[in-house]
Amino acid sequence: MSTPHPAPLDLDLVRTFVTICETGNFSRAAERVGRTPSAVSLQVKRLEERLGRALFLRRPRTIVPTADGEALLGLGRRLLAVNDEVVAFFDAPPMEGRVRFGAPNDSGLFALPTMLRRFAVTHPQVQVDVRLDASAALREACREGALDLILYTGTAGANREATVVQAEDLVWVGLEGGLAEARRPLPLALCNSGCAWRAAALDALDGAGIPYRIAYSSEHCQGQIAAVEADLAVAPLPMNVARRPFRRLTDLPPLGGYDVLLRLRDGAGPAAKALAGHVAASVREVSGSGGRLFA
Repeated sequence: MSTPHPAPLDLDLVRTFVTICETGNFSRAAERVGRTPSAVSLQVKRLEERLGRALFLRRPRTIVPTADGEALLGLGRRLLAVNDEVVAFFDAPPMEGRVRFGAPNDSGLFALPTMLRRFAVTHPQVQVDVRLDASAALREACREGALDLILYTGTAGANREATVVQAEDLVWVGLEGGLAEARRPLPLALCNSGCAWRAAALDALDGAGIPYRIAYSSEHCQGQIAAVEADLAVAPLPMNVARRPFRRLTDLPPLGGYDVLLRLRDGAGPAAKALAGHVAASVREVSGSGGRLFA
């Protein structure tokens, strides 16, 4: 006698759950998925009933995943990434051509190989020209028509022409057991001028009246990380960097968060749109596996 198969999960419910975890509350998640907050709450209830587990701890002004919720977040991201890859494979018609793709400097070390490998399998006749640069430069190049598709960091409110593919927390990072955080003026390791993380850090310190000096500037996050690892400075970096030998510094003013955004050039062709699907899926997979995306 064959064992009955379990009822499949509704991917819409999983996508809503992952979006709630990434945005931090039901209202922002509702905006992202195009539903009302009450509809999102109902989706969570249906998912919890299907799994037989509580997925969130409801606290004032914040939503915190339970242990089961944290497990589902990682599994859900992988599930959505595979789903998006399958859809992209079968929806994409055979095509040829060229796509000019831009991504931040540091993403080339982590997510970019997966993105390009997947796209090459489904669209072997499409040539992809890659440009790694600062987010500000990528946005300008896309506006001018020099790039067809860009992945970059910013905030959704200021980039309404882009699609949010991931939300990240920006935090202060120092060396575990280090002394740099106690020095005054506070030594900072920042990206070069024009970086949104740099602006957020300086605004936060100015607002809190904390004296600082810019000890190190770098075009890449790896330069910041090297300065922090040597205990020469602290730095504003994504939350996923705050693990040994580093730690999150909670005594400094909060920095908020940022979004990983995807933008197509106006009039971009089908090859660029197909690549966009692979990029979004790869971002979710890298983040869901605990890997680094922009640091």
